Amino acid sequence: MLDVELPFEDPDRDLDIKDEYSATVNVFLHFTVLGAITLVTGQPFLFPSLGPSAYLMATGEKARAEGAYHVIGGHTVAVVAGLIAYALFANDVSAYVVFDRPDPAFSWDLVYLTASATAAMMLTTTAMLVTKTNHAAACATTLIVALGLMGGIQDAAIIVVAVVILWYFHDRVISTLAERYGFKPRDARS
Repeated sequence: MLDVELPFEDPDRDLDIKDEYSATVNVFLHFTVLGAITLVTGQPFLFPSLGPSAYLMATGEKARAEGAYHVIGGHTVAVVAGLIAYALFANDVSAYVVFDRPDPAFSWDLVYLTASATAAMMLTTTAMLVTKTNHAAACATTLIVALGLMGGIQDAAIIVVAVVILWYFHDRVISTLAERYGFKPRDARS
């Protein structure tokens, strides 16, 4: 049997329920606001790559992960890279449609989607490193766009606006309240 020490069994680690509670409330508030906007507009202001971004902000990650330049810049770079790759390789192909087919294996549409996803990740990686907008969660955004799950200028704008709302609400409302009432979490990696 393996002898594995779990984090909650570490006698040197202080369990601080305040951190876990504040991060959970933080994420709840982020997604409640974006969910309300989604309900009112009928537009996809909630999408998978917002989860990792919200987590990074809610758990008190370093400024490099939660700062506006990284979060908004990283997702913007990812959207542009995803749009370019999709236009070059998979225009009018969608993973929704392809994987709903009875036997999608070995189809040209899968080749196009694979090329689009690969190119999008390459472009996103290079562009984030060059612009120093490193935000790993944005890599999910580029795949969402490159695989045709959300695409076009309207969806691209919604993605960027949703990320701006997420960051702004976190920085100006949630963080202010957390500081005022003493429930700002420590860095989750510590």
